[in-house]
Amino acid sequence: MRRVPLHLMLTVPLGLIGCSSPDSPAEATGSPTPSTGATGATGATGTLDTGTPPPTEGSFTALTYNVHGLPDALTGDDGNARMNAIAPLIEGFDIVGLQETFDPDKHELLTAASTHEVHTWFDDKVEDGRAYGSGLAVLSRVGTLVEVFEEHYEQCHGVLDSSSDCLASKGFQVVRLDLGGGVELDVYNTHHEAGGEKEDEAVRATQVDQVIASMDGRSAGRAILFMGDTNLRPSDAPDAEQLARYAAAGLRDACVEVGCAEADHIDRFLLRDSDALQLTVEGWANEPAFYDGEGVPLSDHPAISAVVGWALR
Repeated sequence: MRRVPLHLMLTVPLGLIGCSSPDSPAEATGSPTPSTGATGATGATGTLDTGTPPPTEGSFTALTYNVHGLPDALTGDDGNARMNAIAPLIEGFDIVGLQETFDPDKHELLTAASTHEVHTWFDDKVEDGRAYGSGLAVLSRVGTLVEVFEEHYEQCHGVLDSSSDCLASKGFQVVRLDLGGGVELDVYNTHHEAGGEKEDEAVRATQVDQVIASMDGRSAGRAILFMGDTNLRPSDAPDAEQLARYAAAGLRDACVEVGCAEADHIDRFLLRDSDALQLTVEGWANEPAFYDGEGVPLSDHPAISAVVGWALR
């Protein structure tokens, strides 16, 4: 586990692993497609500058997106062009969780022009032999940043086979945000083991172990927004068992909560309330904007969004 100093996480002016099959075409449920900033949530300066009390309720838009940010030799396309097309689209969301932002040059294209006050990129490698870091990044303009925790997964399966997860240093991030008056939200971002072999399923189970241990430990008693490429599909029995474990840890599925038409995505939002903070899913969407001019998706994953309302208890 690595605890990241605050000064390394605020607006950084930055100079074939675990991929899964695309999901269904764009759909939306609940509120319209998220495209505006947070209501009632403040940026890095908070509300103290005006002397007004902190807000007691509000809402924010969130996006989870596996951007397929590998070298072009592996993706077989013009990755830089895709990143340039994605970059302005993520600006419309208040909290953004990115996965597979492995390549430094492509990561810079994605985030260099970002206006989010918080930008943390978990690029550390487990060991020198790994080709990439975790590929995880979180951008936020919600509340004020308190702290960031980063943890690598202890297990992986496959180097040049079985989705090649061991080329990367997968793990999860915890970005702790103060929504006002000391009421905090822990934002989790992750990318679980890919692949459908028994070994992959066993590794995913150990990764769920680590995340739940973090939720029970460092996030005990705290509200949680969990997002990422889980590689867990409800229609697959072993995957459903792991999703049930997240539910047993108190997390609700945003897609299911609003009755989305297609709940079999592996890219998910899960939420948990606390005694101090209530979270409400006001909208969920498979974003239709993340396509190029010819109608080709900008990644091999859909861009999944949610509108989350919050209120102090």
